[in-house]
Amino acid sequence: LYYFIYTSSGNSHVYHFVSHKLSKKSGLEIDVKSIDLAEYPHVLVAMNIEKKAKLILNGQINHNSLHMDYKLTRECIGSDVCQIDDTIDINGHINGPYNRIHVSGEGTALDGNIIYNAVKFTDKIEDLNLTMRDINSTKLFTLLGHDALIQGKADVDVDFTLIEKVNREGSFTYDVKDNNFSGIPLNLHTKVNLNGTQHTFIADIASPYLNLNISKGHFNQDKKIAKAFYTLDIKDLSHLETLLGYKYLGPLYAMGEITFDKYLSISGLSKSYGGMIDYLFEKDGLYIKLEDVSFSEFMKIFPYPPMIEADTRGNIYYNFIQETLVVNTKLTNAKVVHKDLVNVIREKTGVFLQEETFDNSTLDTSYHNGILVGDLKLANDSSHLFLTNAKIDTDENTINAYFDFKMQEQEFSGEIYGSIDDTDVNLDIQKLIKYQMGKQLDSMMGKGATKTMRSMPMEGAAEDMATGAAATFIKAFF
Repeated sequence: LYYFIYTSSGNSHVYHFVSHKLSKKSGLEIDVKSIDLAEYPHVLVAMNIEKKAKLILNGQINHNSLHMDYKLTRECIGSDVCQIDDTIDINGHINGPYNRIHVSGEGTALDGNIIYNAVKFTDKIEDLNLTMRDINSTKLFTLLGHDALIQGKADVDVDFTLIEKVNREGSFTYDVKDNNFSGIPLNLHTKVNLNGTQHTFIADIASPYLNLNISKGHFNQDKKIAKAFYTLDIKDLSHLETLLGYKYLGPLYAMGEITFDKYLSISGLSKSYGGMIDYLFEKDGLYIKLEDVSFSEFMKIFPYPPMIEADTRGNIYYNFIQETLVVNTKLTNAKVVHKDLVNVIREKTGVFLQEETFDNSTLDTSYHNGILVGDLKLANDSSHLFLTNAKIDTDENTINAYFDFKMQEQEFSGEIYGSIDDTDVNLDIQKLIKYQMGKQLDSMMGKGATKTMRSMPMEGAAEDMATGAAATFIKAFF
């Protein structure tokens, strides 16, 4: 006994033996550096853990229980998934029988302050209370094997009545403040209650520009299925340009349900644009159903003057992976409200476009790889304005489309092509002259005679010959 207690070589054998026993029992690499038994049962033990942490134990110990202070210092912290640089400095106390040890401590870790206490049994932990203040959220989530989407100083409060290998009962709250989340200041508050494999949760994200509330959340740990309700209130989309990647405009209010069952699904409703928008995001796509939505109000989210005002019904689909957009809609009570377009048509044709209402109209378009193609057809019982086979190259800033116009005793068609900034127009002069001469024939010969000519064999060839000849004559000179 003298050899093991009072000689350096004996001490070395004892340290090695104790290190081996502690390492085997804990599953950690423990290297005992010193054991002072001079005032036994009061002992002083110093050891290294995993070559990174230093632990000093100082107090009473016997065969049945212990009553000791401890100091833990470390320059990094690790888990099964990662290791991060972090300065840990904790002072605490452990006491009680070996099969029921009370552990408490406080100090610094994860760039913040922590206080904790718990009761450790051989196979479980009870009454764990952990308070963390001003910790580094990025370090915390890295330690847990996840990315911290919201970064900043965080507060954590943990209150578990029971922690077993496959069972946990209790709750925790998590609050974090991020002053620059994609250029947006926001605060996150969340609370999770755990009852075995069934978890419930709520969350709130608050910002000067938006509020997101998640309620009635439920997670089945065994089935890996989650569900929750949400409400989203955005004051002005323009403030979220750095987050959304585009400067949308106007407010947005929506509510719906979030589910996760093998993949994420978000469904919801919004009345922000006059009618009802029903949407679903799942897998790679966003599906939108429009019911009597104001076309002009909806288009105001983009920083361009609206061209049309109408009640809109139809479907929109966007594929995030392929970056493909498909729009199929029907328009009622449609009116052209683009002032420049209205003025140009009035000056060139004398048509007051703003007086027309189109109840039988459609907009069908698709977008992929910078190319927008589609048809816009505005029509009522006596008039129409068609823009068909339209193709817009957003990269080259070019357009090619065919138009057909019949309105207020004017009728013509043609092609629009070239640069969007300096568009060329190829007018079908024969159709225009045919229509104008038809009106002249009506006035000179009477509508009855003109109707007789149009009803002759060869489906109006007589009228075509008259107007066609005039068109040929004008083309020869102009």
